[in-house]
Amino acid sequence: MHVIDLLDTGLKTYTAMDEMQRDLHAKIARGEHPNSFLLFETESSYTAGRHTRSDDIIDPTLPIIETDRAGSITWHGPGQLVCYPLVKLAAPVDVIKYIRAVEGAVLDTLQNSFNLDVRRIEGRAGVWIDNRKISAIGLKISQDATLHGISLNVNTDPATAFSGIVPCGITDATVTSMAEEGIDTTLGAVAAPLVAALEQRLEPLLAPTTIEGDVHVYHPAG
Repeated sequence: MHVIDLLDTGLKTYTAMDEMQRDLHAKIARGEHPNSFLLFETESSYTAGRHTRSDDIIDPTLPIIETDRAGSITWHGPGQLVCYPLVKLAAPVDVIKYIRAVEGAVLDTLQNSFNLDVRRIEGRAGVWIDNRKISAIGLKISQDATLHGISLNVNTDPATAFSGIVPCGITDATVTSMAEEGIDTTLGAVAAPLVAALEQRLEPLLAPTTIEGDVHVYHPAG
């Protein structure tokens, strides 16, 4: 498993990260690249998933990036950890098991490493503290390989993050962050246990591979 860690290389544009994940996905689907976790932090951006409704966009002047992941509209930006598990799943693919494994890794991380009382809510994706959403999960599977993934609010600015939209199209709940819940930490400190939890949760679901390699962190030049 490769860990491609871009957290220390500055804010990225969402489109650049989307291009990178699609390139990796194509190689992983063909068996030409090891399963990978892509970690990054973006400039402020809004992405609309396949289930976005027009009334989820409060401010029609916002620049919206259309995506092919599940879910509605959301925000990505400073203070939010984004992690894309890009892996080849064993056939026949069980989509529900994959979703639960990804959610479970976030639950494991926040419960075990940060002592937050997080949970799932029946009928709603993501990870919650009461009716406050702390992590969104938006996924896609193509050619038995995965795209998109997790956004986890670590120390986002509550005054500006998610403004102008109905986050995830949910009108009867709010969003929160680890900082708002009293946890003073960094994206890198959250990424380490998250990667470990993802590896453990996803291992039983992965297709056999002939590409070997231990988990390692890749820091690109520049």
